[in-house]
Amino acid sequence: MSWLAEVAHEALRVLWLSAPVLVAAAVQIAAIKLDWLPGLKRPLDGGRSWRGVRLLGDNKTWRGLAIYAGVSTVAILPQGLWVRARGLEYFDYGHLPTLVAAGALLGLGFALGELPNSFLKRRVGIAPGTRGNPAFVILDQVDSLIGCLVCLTPVWVAPPRVWAVTLVLCSGLHMLFNGVFVLLGLKKSVF
Repeated sequence: MSWLAEVAHEALRVLWLSAPVLVAAAVQIAAIKLDWLPGLKRPLDGGRSWRGVRLLGDNKTWRGLAIYAGVSTVAILPQGLWVRARGLEYFDYGHLPTLVAAGALLGLGFALGELPNSFLKRRVGIAPGTRGNPAFVILDQVDSLIGCLVCLTPVWVAPPRVWAVTLVLCSGLHMLFNGVFVLLGLKKSVF
């Protein structure tokens, strides 16, 4: 298999792994736009501040955490129960407890991965939902991806090649979803 074919296959495997989170992101877009689950639209930081500055801000909510974890958990089930693609699986999707754990961990990782970045941005005076300097623009594209792969470690430990493909490929997908947010008026910039 050529180098290019190997990279393409790895990209397909990463997309297969990412599919539940992509579904969750689409549901999150709908939830924000249509104001679903308004009772969970409460900030994770509970409005708390540190040194006079909010910990995370209003954009990191219990609703987002619940949607990412819950939808990812449900969205991964068809991959193991009905649409097996063994050549794309990084772990045994046929083992239901592993599958459910992986879905939940991917969703939690995506949502929790954004929190350190949000905390840092509040510390340097960057308002929620805004870009900031180039370092934060880059971090905005990869924080959730890192969170996914780190949280997934109880189920499966990603080798370096998967980290590399994930960070490149999924950063592009992240910007694509940001573009949808911009088109819907939920975000000001793709970056």
